[in-house]
Amino acid sequence: MADIFFFIGAGLITGFLIGMTGMGGGALMTPFLLTVMKFDPILAVGTDLTFAAITKIVGGIGHHHESKMSLKPVLWMATGSIPASILGSQYVLRNSDNRHLIEVFLPNLLGWTLVVVSVIILARTFRFLGPKKEREVRYPPPWALIIIGAIGGVLVGMTSIGGGTVIMALLLLFFSMPLNYMVGLDVMHGALLSIISALSYIFAGQVEWSAVGFLLLGSLPGVWLGAKTVHRVNLLVVRGILGFLVLGAGIQLLLGGGH
Repeated sequence: MADIFFFIGAGLITGFLIGMTGMGGGALMTPFLLTVMKFDPILAVGTDLTFAAITKIVGGIGHHHESKMSLKPVLWMATGSIPASILGSQYVLRNSDNRHLIEVFLPNLLGWTLVVVSVIILARTFRFLGPKKEREVRYPPPWALIIIGAIGGVLVGMTSIGGGTVIMALLLLFFSMPLNYMVGLDVMHGALLSIISALSYIFAGQVEWSAVGFLLLGSLPGVWLGAKTVHRVNLLVVRGILGFLVLGAGIQLLLGGGH
């Protein structure tokens, strides 16, 4: 019974963060499933991607209503991310009997990805990296969206992390856009990418559906609330907190990943 409340609570927090910042889905949920709920790494990735796909569809609809986001940049990003995510997920599923890959390499890849991303988020939050003035608006051209999408896509396919957190970190690092635009782009693209990536794991039977159900009980109201709150909070503070949460999750995976 306590497990059910754990799942609903984790879903609520993660959904709210996804809705408000575009980040924190796989970056918090996969480490939670691995370290707290003791899921097998491949099952954790498949479960998280399925949960994230449904959560981000709801969040994406909320953001589309709130910010009237154009779909063109979402589609440019998907051009790079979707083929890359299919390659990443097929590689992991075809090597699922390689215990070193699953028990050591994947948790370490997840851990290092989270540590690097958290450093970028924190450096950008405290203005050590990226455009110094928030007013200096710079939107990414299509070729940049395709490359950023491909980097996020391969990581999502292999680890379920990257769709929101890595892509958002790269957008924050190199470009400067209105934050609600950036979060809307990230959540809407994340929905599309999670659906495609999740399908590989669903067909391979690597999804714990009861966990997905309980997580969604928390995340669906959370993501809707987050999308409504995006205009009303100091996102620098939220981003800073998220950076520290992601850093903690990464360190925990690195300490436990090789054992």
